[in-house]
Amino acid sequence: MNADIRSNALLDSPYFDLAGHIGNRAYCLHNVVYAHATEETAALLDIGVKDLLATPMPSPTVASPKGVAFNIRQSDPKNGLGMFAARNISAGGIIVVERPILVAPYLIALESHRESELFTALLRRLSPETVARFMSLANCKPESECDMVEGIVRTNAIAITLDVPDVPHPELATHRGIFLNISRCNHSCGPNAKWQWDPVTFALSLVALRPIRAGQEITVAYIAPTYSRAERRTQLKSMYNFSCRCEFCARPEAVTYRSDAARSELRAFWAADHLPPFEEWCLDATMSDYALIEAHKRAVALIESEGLEVLDYGKHLDAIAMGYGALRDVEQFRAWTWRARDCRPMDPAGSRVMQNWITDPETFPVWGWRTSLKTFPQD
Repeated sequence: MNADIRSNALLDSPYFDLAGHIGNRAYCLHNVVYAHATEETAALLDIGVKDLLATPMPSPTVASPKGVAFNIRQSDPKNGLGMFAARNISAGGIIVVERPILVAPYLIALESHRESELFTALLRRLSPETVARFMSLANCKPESECDMVEGIVRTNAIAITLDVPDVPHPELATHRGIFLNISRCNHSCGPNAKWQWDPVTFALSLVALRPIRAGQEITVAYIAPTYSRAERRTQLKSMYNFSCRCEFCARPEAVTYRSDAARSELRAFWAADHLPPFEEWCLDATMSDYALIEAHKRAVALIESEGLEVLDYGKHLDAIAMGYGALRDVEQFRAWTWRARDCRPMDPAGSRVMQNWITDPETFPVWGWRTSLKTFPQD
């Protein structure tokens, strides 16, 4: 168990100690307090984590769009229900902002209670209408593995992080949240939306990664999408008991071979030895003016061809804009900064700063670095 937790990138706990974790846990059942009485969340929390929550919880920093942006209806016969766009949604658009109805630790360190008993106790703290909607969620787990309530949680849980106290053997920051609407999103290996969690306001935003047409299904990635099709299908079958048939997995073998290679390249991009640090590129006159820019442009092209805007897309756009800024290329700097700005729907302050740079490029902090620093004599 220790090795599994320490090696799990999602949990980010390289020094985890199971015995110390269990020995320092004290849980409570807690109903999160919101300003609006219509919202309800029942949570099983470490007492130290519960004490860090605001009461009442502040309103989300972004709101669901006005009007109906989605509807829940039948996907294909094997996928059950799914979420579909009720109107055209632009890239970066907020589809819905939602609070969880259930929250529990990723690892519940109680040997005296089964998880199904704890989840059932949480459901008793919710309204009958909410419980009925919970019970209508999908369950991919067989009866031989767990009961229905636990199966629904394990099928639909979304990883969220909560603040944890700075104490020896703290609770894991990663928790599980159940969301009645967002949990309806089906998987795609080239998702058109992503989750974005705000622990301060206890709200999960569903954000469009690229334009979504009215009537199109809204999808997210259940697993890391950079692995090969065979590896993705194996993981999804093990975790969710289905064989992926999304448009990216249904490609012909020849296309899949190229797709697997592209995803492998993207997975290794940031560790690539050929990618010099920005300042090194600025100072090295022997290096091509477009070395960094072209590397990030290739990544952008691969991302767009594979539908993987969920993978650091904004970081690549930032890097390209930064490169053109260092080269004093006003036209390209403005074009790429504009694209980078549109990738920040949840960062209005950052968007305003980037708009200022578009208006006056010379206010960009590294404007002209490549053209000036590379002319300095080197020690």
